[in-house]
Amino acid sequence: MRKFLLSITVVALGGCASFPPSEPEPVLPAPLAAPATDYLKESAEVSALLAYYQELLGMPAEELKREYQSVSQAFARDRSELGRLRLALLMCVPGAAWRDDAKLLGMLEGAASRKAPFDSPRLQFIILLQKLVMERQKEQKRADELQQKLDSMLTIERSLRGRRTQKK
Repeated sequence: MRKFLLSITVVALGGCASFPPSEPEPVLPAPLAAPATDYLKESAEVSALLAYYQELLGMPAEELKREYQSVSQAFARDRSELGRLRLALLMCVPGAAWRDDAKLLGMLEGAASRKAPFDSPRLQFIILLQKLVMERQKEQKRADELQQKLDSMLTIERSLRGRRTQKK
C-alpha cells in the first residue's frame, strides 16, 4: 500500500512538471499610485483649508470683508473646487454679514467633489460642512421658535397686566 501511494505521488508531481510555469501577472503601479497621490493631495488641501479657516477667525472685520470680496471674485472667474471650498469657509465665519446658509448649502451641493469616492478627503470635508450648516439651521429654527413662544408669553402677560389696571 505504501508503494502504491508513493507511486501515485511521484506520478502526480511528475505530471505537474510537464506544464510550463505560469508567468507572474504584471504589476501596474500607475493606477494604484494615482488614487494614493490624489488622496495625499486632497488631504494636504483640506489641512490647508482648516488652517485658512483659523486665519479667518482671527481677522478683523474689515480685512475679513476684503478677503470675502477677493475670494468671491476669484471664484466667479475661476470656479475651481479649491476656490469653492475657500468661499464656503468664508460663508461659515460666525457673525459675517454675508452668511447665507441656503446659498452655502447649494454651493456645497454643486461641488465636483460630491461625485468623488467616499474616502475622498474633500468629499468628507464637504459632508462635514453640510452637516454643520444643517445643524446650525436646526439650532436657529429652535431659537426662533423659542423666541416666538417667549414673545407670546410676554404679550399674554402684558394683556393680563392691562386687565388688572383696568379693574382697579
